[in-house]
Parts: sequence; structure tokens; C-alpha cells
Amino acid sequence: MSGVWPDGKRCAVVLTFDCDAEYVFMGNKPEVADMPRMKSLGEYEWNAPVYPRLLDLLDKHRVKATFFVPGINAVNHPDVFAEIRKRGHELACHGWKHEDTIKLPKEEETRRVLATRDAIKEASGYAAVGNRVAGGEVGSNTHDILAENGFLYDSSMRGSDLPYRLGNGLTIVPSYYDMDDFHLFADYPGTSYNTRIQSPETGYQIWTNSFDGYYHYGLCYTTMFHPQIIGKPGGLMLLDRLLNYIERFPAVWHATAEEVAKHWVKK
Repeated sequence: MSGVWPDGKRCAVVLTFDCDAEYVFMGNKPEVADMPRMKSLGEYEWNAPVYPRLLDLLDKHRVKATFFVPGINAVNHPDVFAEIRKRGHELACHGWKHEDTIKLPKEEETRRVLATRDAIKEASGYAAVGNRVAGGEVGSNTHDILAENGFLYDSSMRGSDLPYRLGNGLTIVPSYYDMDDFHLFADYPGTSYNTRIQSPETGYQIWTNSFDGYYHYGLCYTTMFHPQIIGKPGGLMLLDRLLNYIERFPAVWHATAEEVAKHWVKK
């Protein structure tokens, strides 16, 4: 497919990270706050040097990424997100507490979206233009709320392997479950995230095979990684291998979701 990406690039690679931490559990199950061991599975994201290692790895490969942030995490860990932004990465909204909002009235859902954007700006100085729904389905009001409040894009949908526009002007930067590390490596007994942990080789095969296809057809390869998973020592080595693999290919556009959405608006 020619003419889709800027400067003659063949395909886009969008690295995204969902910064859920303990709220991947607590967003829809507040009682986890009183379950120290389960809660600690998410707190790993803050207690281990996950972000310094991850940011150093991205610097090594000279790529910029998009970090989707629950508002409460921006409030509780502003230094982390200030540093992410300082390194040149994009910050975007990912729910207030990684909660399901599908049954909320439009006014309350709007309040939470704007509170999350405000928290990110307070932490980093950056006004988020992107969103990914967290902890549940996209609601009937969600995309209108985003468009009405100046958001450029949403990355919650799976409806194409290229970005696409909605009737209200919002751009969709699709994200995909085959590039989600949770589905391979999140074995959290007693939670809804309960799987049989796969070999890193399985992840490498899935993600490189997916890249081969997206590259061949000139599409938008979007990961959906999580610092508490991919940020573990072995996970970072796997991510390093994946980026080394992608670097073998010419004419790849490494972009943030914001950059992809802005490019798509101009098409």
C-alpha cells in the first residue's frame, strides 16, 4: 500500500503501554485494597525500577511511545509521568481508576475523562489528546465525549488495521489483542487475569509474525503492552529482541499514537 505513511515509509509502528499498576485489579474490585498480596502484583510497577529500565530501553532504540495513564496514577506518581514526558513520550488517558464506565451517565463519564486529563497535565504539563478505554467496553457516549472535549483520537477499537475516522471527527488508532502482553504472561490467580504463562519465544513469534504481516501490507502495527508485565527483567529482554527485529526492516515509521492520528487527519 503506497502513499499512506509520511516520507515514503512502508508501515507505522506505534508502541503503547497501559500504565495500570494495582488499578488493573482495584478499578473494578476496590476490595483488593485490603488484599496485600494481590495488590502487590500491581504495585510492582512502582516498587521495582520498571520505568527507568523501560525508558532507557526506548532511548537505546531511539523510539518514542505512547503511555496510557489512569488519572489516579498520575495523581499518586506524578514524578513518573513527568519523567516519561521529559523523555519525549506521549501521555494519554486511560480511565480515572481503570474502571468500567459503560453504565455511567454521560455527565459522570465526562467528569472522569476530564479529571484524568487534568491529572496528567498537572503531573507532566502535557494536555492529553488521546484516550483508551480501561476496564470495560466503550460506552454509547464515550466517543462523543472525547470529540466534544477536544480529543484527537481514541485507541480502544479493533475495527481495522489502519486508522479510521468516525462521523464525529474522532480518529481511531486501533489496538490489537495479539500484541497484548497480558494475554501471554499475566497469570494472576484469583483474578480475571488468569492464564497459563507462555514462553517468551511464543511472544516473540507472535509479535514478529504480526509485524511481518503489517509491514508487508503497509499497515499500522500497534502494541498494547503493560509496564507491570513487559517491564519485568525478562520482559524487557523480549521487548529489546522485538525492537532489534523491527530495526532490520527499512522504511519503518516509529510514531506515537498522537503522531499517527495527526497524520491521518491530514489525509
